[in-house]
Amino acid sequence: MRCLVCIPSKGRPGNIKKHIEPFMQRLGLEYKIFVEPQDLDQYQFNHVIALDANDKGLGYATSFAKEYAEENGYDLIFKIDDDTKAIGEIEKDWPKVIKAFEIKKVGAIAFPYSFEWYAKSDKLFTRANKRIQTCYIIRTKLWRPTEAVSTFEDFYEFLLLRMDNYDTLFCSKHLIDCAPVGGGAGGLQSFDRSSMALKEINIFKSIDPTIQVIKKPEKPWKYEPKFTGKKYRSRPI
Repeated sequence: MRCLVCIPSKGRPGNIKKHIEPFMQRLGLEYKIFVEPQDLDQYQFNHVIALDANDKGLGYATSFAKEYAEENGYDLIFKIDDDTKAIGEIEKDWPKVIKAFEIKKVGAIAFPYSFEWYAKSDKLFTRANKRIQTCYIIRTKLWRPTEAVSTFEDFYEFLLLRMDNYDTLFCSKHLIDCAPVGGGAGGLQSFDRSSMALKEINIFKSIDPTIQVIKKPEKPWKYEPKFTGKKYRSRPI
């Protein structure tokens, strides 16, 4: 299976040199960095693809990347944030990770964050149907980003997968090492995320009315969708 590493980026060229390029060298996969036209002069790197519009947000950038991946025949997308230093040592287990997609019911692979040390295991996969977050691997045909959802793009992909009865696998051997979500300068979500959060949750509720809203006052986005249905509950494997 051909896999494209998709890295949307805005205002963080220093991260590309410091974190992304060394990570991609270790990983050894094809990758593209998707940036806005107005930022091209900042991103003097290889593997850069220009979007066709500025200031449209993360959902727009990932939608553009999806189209690129389809046109170029990639079976899988490995979506990685531009402040990611590593995902454990996934490069050492890549053949085993990719083999999981031989199971037709597997739609995506999720990873814990490095601060979720309690989730780490020597076993490659420990649970099915944990929510995908920030960095994930997904079948290109099942990746359905939309300009309407930027704040919770990872929640949205999980919702659609479970609504279509595809499973996620939790790769708890390899943890995402990145800056705290919502922190740091730059990023394709450099806007008032709280103003969009409830609008996006309403989109979720239009797909599944069981979705609820929980307050997250400590987060920049202030609200999050809460998945309450049985189909969203993870199980050990």
